Amino acid sequence: MDFLLGGCAATCAGIFSNPFDVIKTRQQLHGELMTKVTTSGDVGHGGTPSQPRNPYRSVFKSFRTILKSEGILGLQKGLVSALAFQFTMNSVRLGIYQTAENYEWTRGDTKAGTVFYSILWGGFSGVIGSTIACPLYMIKTQIQARSHGKYAVGYQHRHTSTLAALSGIYRSQGVRGLWRGYHGIATRTAIGSSAQLGTFSTFKDFFVQFEFFRESVAFTAFAASMISGFFTCVFMSPFDVIATRLFNQGVDANGKGLMYRSVVDCFMKTLRAEGLHGLYKGFVPNYWRIAPHTILNLTFWDQFKAWRDLYFG
Repeated sequence: MDFLLGGCAATCAGIFSNPFDVIKTRQQLHGELMTKVTTSGDVGHGGTPSQPRNPYRSVFKSFRTILKSEGILGLQKGLVSALAFQFTMNSVRLGIYQTAENYEWTRGDTKAGTVFYSILWGGFSGVIGSTIACPLYMIKTQIQARSHGKYAVGYQHRHTSTLAALSGIYRSQGVRGLWRGYHGIATRTAIGSSAQLGTFSTFKDFFVQFEFFRESVAFTAFAASMISGFFTCVFMSPFDVIATRLFNQGVDANGKGLMYRSVVDCFMKTLRAEGLHGLYKGFVPNYWRIAPHTILNLTFWDQFKAWRDLYFG
């Protein structure tokens, strides 16, 4: 039951956060391995702009660009694969973490020990969940990145649906192709899940000391989620950029990435070409994705558990 509740909670949250996920993906891929000056539309040598201005330079601008070029449905690109990923990954991730909490494996002899074990189990459960759901994340990224003309960013994959993408990749690259870039999402999720679940549990325990929060599961989860979302975004964003680029890059005839060989290779190339700014591309929409998603996901999760305990004992 804990596994099912975790998946349902994440799926409910994913519907609201997906537009920011689309924007985040576009911003992370815009100007890939190019300097900031080259991609900003600034005047270069000779007094001429080097490229058109960035159509995704802010959240508001990104909304306008996507609505103008792709319509309202463009903001929900990749929704099927995104929800499938959320359900699969979080049913495993939150189910494992809740099991660890039920057996008090996340509890230490001291508060510091509890934080450590919460982070440890958060990271472990995240890696297991992302390992299973990896192909869905790859398809989600590739579909969300797809645009056309001057608004296209990164490598453009031509998937028509989630099932068509999965079957096409399997036919051309085999099972291994479905887990290409796995190390990127494993690193991303290990760090993100550790930060999210570790801080969520810590701040939830803090808030329940106050009578106002003890009277409402929803308010306690909401307050803890707001803080958890911030820490998650700060620690996870660079690895989120890396995962997006690893999954979206094209491949050669042997299924090898055309731009990056590994997480370290992607990190170093991005840092050299774009600086620290490149590793935090899409930070603002990522926060607006993570914060509401964390709030909704963990609030739904706690509320579902409360209803389970109420009606099923």
